[in-house]
Amino acid sequence: MDFKRGQGVIEWAAPTTRALRGQGATEYLVLLAVVLIIALVAISLLGFFPGLALDAKKTQSDPYWKAALPFGILEHSYSGSTGNLTVVLQNNGGDRLTIINITIGTVTFNVSTANYSGVFSGGEKKVYIIGGMGTCNAGSSYEFPVNISYNSTDIPYQRQIGTKPIIGKCA
Repeated sequence: MDFKRGQGVIEWAAPTTRALRGQGATEYLVLLAVVLIIALVAISLLGFFPGLALDAKKTQSDPYWKAALPFGILEHSYSGSTGNLTVVLQNNGGDRLTIINITIGTVTFNVSTANYSGVFSGGEKKVYIIGGMGTCNAGSSYEFPVNISYNSTDIPYQRQIGTKPIIGKCA
């Protein structure tokens, strides 16, 4: 700061603009650093804690499967003690479709062999219990890819290949 002396009075003179030039850039860099640190903390929390990563993936998987065409998976639960996966399927299309088999993970469930009806009218829901999935501890997570083979009235042997797995926790 510059002070002027004259006749017993000290006056303050504003600093020159040259002294203030670096202040805006410094404040900008500090603010940018704070934002980057917050972003890094958020990303590391999602990746570091498996529970958070699982929840984030599940929130993407569930809506995908509920709206999938032609078949949606409305609900699923996995009993780790029995190795049974219960799946609620719905025909999200308007046409009559017949499921041939469902492959979940490494298990292929043949609908007709299991004495289930694979015929779905438009909008119809059915519950399937798929055994042989293996065991898991209660509270641990599961993640299975899903493929469904089906026939329509016009075209036989079609496949629905899920781009997202079904994800949940063992009961």
